[in-house]
Amino acid sequence: REYLNHAQKDYWSLLEARIQEAGVKRIRSDSVRGMEVILTGSPEGFIRGQDGRAVDYSKSKWAGDNLRFLQEKFGAKNIVSFTLHQDEKTPHIHAVLAPITAKNTLSADQLFNPASLRQLQTEYAQAMASHGLERGIEHSQAKHDPMQRLYGLEAQHAQRVAELTKPSGPAPAIQLSDPPAAPWKHAEWKAAEELRINAELARQAEAARAQLVEVAKLAQANTAAAEQVRVLQKQLGTSEGLKQGNYTSLQAAQQESEVDGQALQKMAVQYAQDSELPHFRQLGQQIREETRQALVQTIEQTLTQPVKDAADFVAKLKAAGYEGQARGPGKVVLTHEQTGATFPISELRPNGQALGPQLTAAVERTAQQAKDQVQDRGKSRGGGIGM
Repeated sequence: REYLNHAQKDYWSLLEARIQEAGVKRIRSDSVRGMEVILTGSPEGFIRGQDGRAVDYSKSKWAGDNLRFLQEKFGAKNIVSFTLHQDEKTPHIHAVLAPITAKNTLSADQLFNPASLRQLQTEYAQAMASHGLERGIEHSQAKHDPMQRLYGLEAQHAQRVAELTKPSGPAPAIQLSDPPAAPWKHAEWKAAEELRINAELARQAEAARAQLVEVAKLAQANTAAAEQVRVLQKQLGTSEGLKQGNYTSLQAAQQESEVDGQALQKMAVQYAQDSELPHFRQLGQQIREETRQALVQTIEQTLTQPVKDAADFVAKLKAAGYEGQARGPGKVVLTHEQTGATFPISELRPNGQALGPQLTAAVERTAQQAKDQVQDRGKSRGGGIGM
């Protein structure tokens, strides 16, 4: 579900319009115009139905809080697209924003760098705390490891920490050498003994410091390992639940498929016996209309994207599952590969208008955008500033 870009315009047009509206003056040809942000959580953090799938979050407080967080963080007008995807295991949001700073400059580097990203993760966790989201370990050096390896590392670290922190008793006493018999050599003997004693004490202190450093490193690594084990255990539990839910759904689908197959055989026999099948015709008409509406929506979305020419447009529709065919001069039809439903161009009116003029406008817009980019690069090489 798209919350902001209701006109389904392409991202480049939306970002360029926002940058011009903001009055950004200095724009380099290689400046980053837009940044994509993905917002989600762990699979176990989402409410699921009996089939193991996440419930509909399109009108949830979680989706609203995510949109509010981005608008407050980066500026409401700078968020040009905010789309919730629920077709995968875990609901997630794709947002596109113009990286315009508080000083009205275009700088993705200033808004998205290692320090700001760490802060962004902290602020996002705070904003989503009411939904059960917890921030990961900050500055964690943990890398992905299999769970069994993590358990082994945790046990090894615990054993090593116990060894290092075990009381070792008092340090051995430092024995003084016998002083020389000649009184005038006492000062030299004293200086040499002090030097030897200080060196031994320094050695003991360094050994203790190194031991503390090792304990600290093991403790840090053990904390990261324990955190990874906790996360992996949650993911494992969720995966098992999803697997069971998907298995149940598969069983139900198989049973439904068997019933549909039996019904189809019965209708085929009736058709062979020249029986009237009004319900069958009605079902076909319903499926065809649903397919036509889906095709119109696909065309509308394709027209918002860069389109080089008519062949490029047809190729994009083919990638979406629709085959273009010419059936006589000026007569083109589109066929849905899955259902076989065929539609003449005259039957398809994206945005409530004829397709031809809209396709021409999309091709001209794409050509103009390419021309503008070439001009911007030329100005940059000539020492000018692209505006």
